Amino acid sequence: MAAAALSKFYGGCDVVLSPSPATDQRLLGLGITEAQIGRWDRGVDLDRFDPSLRDPSSMPGELTVLYAGRLTKEKGVDLLADAFLAARERDPRLHLALAGGGPEEDRLRERLGEHGTFLGWLGGDDLPKAYASADMFMFASQTDTFGQVIVEAQASGLPVVAVAEGGPLSLIQSGETGLLAPPDAAALSGELVRLAEDALLRERMRRAALSAVSGRTWESALEQLAGGYRRAIGERALGIDRKVA
Repeated sequence: MAAAALSKFYGGCDVVLSPSPATDQRLLGLGITEAQIGRWDRGVDLDRFDPSLRDPSSMPGELTVLYAGRLTKEKGVDLLADAFLAARERDPRLHLALAGGGPEEDRLRERLGEHGTFLGWLGGDDLPKAYASADMFMFASQTDTFGQVIVEAQASGLPVVAVAEGGPLSLIQSGETGLLAPPDAAALSGELVRLAEDALLRERMRRAALSAVSGRTWESALEQLAGGYRRAIGERALGIDRKVA
């Protein structure tokens, strides 16, 4: 029933703006045609998220792995914890810092014990500083259509390890701007350890990610949105009165 409702809603639009190729495929599965689908990437504030804010002394652990976002099941926090703990068994220098909160926080505290630090919800200058001051970023969600925290991490100079599903597939060139792995704790932990053990790899990926994200400004993202409206206006000029989603 939900799929039918979504199909009817999006099918009534001339233009459907999608954040990633993975979302394109979901829309095609709902019967939306390729001609209807356009792109609307998300931007990142490159002035706010900046590697120059780095202060390693503000983070716990010799090598800090950061996660930012809601602490909920749909964000893959169980997989995140499984992968981190497996990686830490192989490299005890690793420490997990979590920026955010949610219903899984208490259970995660029990699982991670002294190997996890909960930073809570960060705002203002605190969040960009946390990004820049960590050493690596891990993202285990299999449901995100984009993954805003990934581009924030990249803009902050962090190499990212993420699940090879959904939005991350379009944000990370595995082996170049970060590392992608199947949604499996052993695979994710292996990539995390690989980064932890190779400082040169971290630096190479940090530089590549910074370069890749340099064009993801909010100005360019809003231009894509404007392009979607221009397409819809063009359809209206032809006598078709529909909408943009």
